[in-house]
Amino acid sequence: MNTKNLTSVAGRMLKIGLIGFGGGTALIPVLEKELVTRSSIITEESFNRDVTIASITPGALPVEIAAGIGREAAGNAGMIAAAAFMALPGAFLTLLLLVLFSGMNSSLRTIIAFLAVLVSVYIIVLLVRYVLGTLTQSAGRREMLLYLFVILAVFLLSAEKNIYQLLGISTTPLFAVSSIQILAAAFFVILFTEGQLREFKRTVPALILSLLYFLCAGSAQILPPALTPFLITIMTVLALFGLVQSVHASKKRRASGVQGKKDTLGKELLLSVLFWLLFVILLSFPAILISPGTIPFLGTGFLSSVMSFGGGDAYLSVAQGLFVERGIISHTDFYGNIVTVANALPGSILCKVLTGVGYSLGFGLHGSIAEGVLMAVAGYSCSVAASGSIYVLIWAVFQKFENLRIFATIRHFIRPIVSGLLLNVALSLFLSVIYPFFLAL
Repeated sequence: MNTKNLTSVAGRMLKIGLIGFGGGTALIPVLEKELVTRSSIITEESFNRDVTIASITPGALPVEIAAGIGREAAGNAGMIAAAAFMALPGAFLTLLLLVLFSGMNSSLRTIIAFLAVLVSVYIIVLLVRYVLGTLTQSAGRREMLLYLFVILAVFLLSAEKNIYQLLGISTTPLFAVSSIQILAAAFFVILFTEGQLREFKRTVPALILSLLYFLCAGSAQILPPALTPFLITIMTVLALFGLVQSVHASKKRRASGVQGKKDTLGKELLLSVLFWLLFVILLSFPAILISPGTIPFLGTGFLSSVMSFGGGDAYLSVAQGLFVERGIISHTDFYGNIVTVANALPGSILCKVLTGVGYSLGFGLHGSIAEGVLMAVAGYSCSVAASGSIYVLIWAVFQKFENLRIFATIRHFIRPIVSGLLLNVALSLFLSVIYPFFLAL
């Protein structure tokens, strides 16, 4: 391990994390300038590879890039340090403000509620701009129409309940499926079709199965809910079948290449994952002692990271599906406190939100700030470790199967899918923060 590189990369990540406004993508040139141009800690080639892998990996983009750079510069210790210090400033400031909010009187909370409305309006504008940016990034009119169709379909599937609430309709929504269910169905279609969506022999059955799944899982439950496990099993088997076939085809394409030295990826991968597991255990152990709910929270936090594609704003839709729609925390607490604070601070949205959710859960146990802080630390550790470990897994796969069509398809369609979910997030912000505030005036 290069100790000099370790301290240098950790310090630079802390600095970048402190000024990390604008999202993970905005930090890419900053990271390149600090780590490649100024310090030469890693090469331009290595940096570009890390950015490429992080871009197709769910989780916190800046944390993943930091993990890749740290691993390249100083091994697994560098990986942990770089990722942790990148996420630390935003998570710490989020926790600090939430702690201050916990002791505020009603007049101060009214001021904060007003600020929450202003920030929510700003966030909604950003989300709409993200959606419009998705359309403008399309290559030609035909692709733009395809993107628009995907965006509207996802929005209508996920936002039906909010639309009914806005219109004052009391009817049970037909679908109103969660963002997690939509993302799961999308990944099933991509995996089963091996990324070849124009091959209708697989695409049509995949879409039919997804529709049947939504009819079972939707609020109206048009099809018997008892069919849901059966459909999930079929979809999982078919997705794995498509993935195996895609990997096998990729191996064939690579078989003609030059034989390399003995493969050590498995050992490297296992060691890196063990490092991340130790990181989570050490930081989460105090919270586990005070609350048995810590372990389920860590599991849900990890799942939210796995399902988080499309940048920090996109994570809000995933977090809403896992924490708000399942009743773990309220709409008001999530959007009025956690999201408001997180969007006003530098750093990864994913890391800040999981830190904030942890504090909310811990504080809600007995009204204790100390318990809230311990749970927040657990949330922070989960967010960093989840992003870092997922990055390492994708890195290992990428080394083996760089030409896998599935990766290209995910990158191509994930943004319009996420855009549809973000429109629902924007509507949720309006209904849970802005609308109640004006009603209370």
